[in-house]
Amino acid sequence: MKNLKLFFSALTVAFAILGLTKALSTDITMPITFVCLSATMFISSKEYKDKQQKSSSIYFLLLGVFLLTVTLYNISSIIWGI
Repeated sequence: MKNLKLFFSALTVAFAILGLTKALSTDITMPITFVCLSATMFISSKEYKDKQQKSSSIYFLLLGVFLLTVTLYNISSIIWGI
């Protein structure tokens, strides 16, 4: 789990840097950044659940769901012009 969390954290930082430096369009990098960040939140939620820390687990789970919801809304507004 730790390696997977490290992988998604590195991807989040890498795509955020690519977006901030304008190496890639932010229309491409921001959704990928948010998906990687939400994957990191889901992995953290699983780790806290395994440690029997239910409140922290729920917090990270809700944060991951919120990030995915915002990302899906942004992608749909780009595609369909909502």
